[in-house]
Amino acid sequence: MIFWLLVSGLLLLASLFFISPFVRSEKSEQDQVRDANLQIFRDQQSQLENQLNQRQIDNAQYQQLLAEAKQLLLSDTMSKNSQTLAVNNKKANWLLAVILLLSPVFCIGVYLQLGAAADQRIIELIQLSSESTDSEQSTEVLTRLYDAVGKRVDQRPDNIYYWILLAKRAIQQNNLAEAGYNYSQAIKISPDDGYLLGQYAEVLFMLANSQFTDEVLSTLDKAFAIDSSNPTVLGLKGIQAFESQQWQLAITYWQEAYRQMDDNSATARALKSGIEKAQKQQGVMGEEGMISPMVELSLSIDKSISFDPQQKVFVALVAASGAPMPLAARKLRAGDLPVTISLSNADAVVAGYNLSSVTEIKAVARLSQTGLANPQAGDWESAVEMISLGDQKTNVELHISFQRK
Repeated sequence: MIFWLLVSGLLLLASLFFISPFVRSEKSEQDQVRDANLQIFRDQQSQLENQLNQRQIDNAQYQQLLAEAKQLLLSDTMSKNSQTLAVNNKKANWLLAVILLLSPVFCIGVYLQLGAAADQRIIELIQLSSESTDSEQSTEVLTRLYDAVGKRVDQRPDNIYYWILLAKRAIQQNNLAEAGYNYSQAIKISPDDGYLLGQYAEVLFMLANSQFTDEVLSTLDKAFAIDSSNPTVLGLKGIQAFESQQWQLAITYWQEAYRQMDDNSATARALKSGIEKAQKQQGVMGEEGMISPMVELSLSIDKSISFDPQQKVFVALVAASGAPMPLAARKLRAGDLPVTISLSNADAVVAGYNLSSVTEIKAVARLSQTGLANPQAGDWESAVEMISLGDQKTNVELHISFQRK
C-alpha cells in the first residue's frame, strides 16, 4: 500500500512538469501578439507626426487619426489574444489530457514489466512461509511461492537464485529430472560455481542409478578442481574411490567431508559408516591374516585453553612398551575439535608396523604450539596409558588439558 502511494505521489509530481510547458507557451504567445500590435501602433503614430510636421494634416486631423489608431490597437490586441488563447487552449487541453492519461498507464506498465514488483512479492511470500506455523497454510504459501518463482524465472532467466530455489524444490518432490534441468540453467549463468557443479553432479549421479557416467565424471572433476573442500563433491569422490577399491583415498575424501558436518546429521552418520567400511576393507587382513584392530577416539580441548582454530592437533597410538614410533597417527585442526575419529592399520606411519603388531597401546593427543609433530614445551596434551586391543573396536576419550613444561 505504501509503495503505491509513493508511486501516485511521484506521478502527480511528474504531471506538473507536463503542465508547465503549456502554461509558459500560452503566456509567451500572448506577449508576442501584444508586442507586435504595439509596434504597429508606434509606426502609425510616427507616420502621423511626420504628416503633422510637414503640414499635410492639421492638429485636429492628427488627433482624430491617432485616436482611431489607439482604438484599432486595443481592438486587434484583444481579438488576436482571444483567438490565440482559444486555439492554444483547445490544442493544450487535448494534448495535456492525453499526456496526463497515458503517463501513469505507461509508467505503471513499464514498471510491471521491467521493475521488481514480482520480486518483491516473492520476498514477501518467502517471509510469510518462514513465519507460518500452520502446516496447511504453509503448504498453500509454498505453492504460491514456487508458482510465482516459476513465472518470474521465465521473465528473468538470468536470476540464478530462482533456478536454485526451483532445483531444491524439485529435489524435495523427488523430481530429479527437473532438478537437473534447473541446476543446468543455473550453471549456464555461473559456470565456475563449485557449489552448483557439486549439486548438479550429485543429481546426475542419482539420475544415472548411482553410476559414474562420463557426464557425471566430467561435472564432478570440474567441481573438484574449483572447490576441493565441497562436502558434496568429496562424498562423491569417496564413493568413486571406494568403487575403485582405493580404500585410503576414499577414507581421505570422506573424512574431510565428515569434518564439515554436524555429527548428529544423517549425512555425517552415513560418511562415518562409509569410513569404517573403507578402513575395514583396507586393513581387513593383516600380514598374518588377522583382522585389523580399530580404535575410536573422542577428542576435545578444555574450554580454558586459548588456541587458534588453525593450530595442529597430532593424534598418535604408540606401543605401550617399546619403540616410540606411532603405530597409527592422524593430523587434525584444533578448530575441528571436539570430534570422533577411528584409527586402524590404514593409518599406519610405517608399512608393516601397525596396530596388529601389539596387544597394548598408549593413546596421545597433542595441541602443538609450534606446528611440529615432535613434543615441545608449552604444548597441551592428553594421554591414556595401557589400552588393551581386542578384535572389536576400542573406544578411548582424550580431553586435552595438560601443558608440557
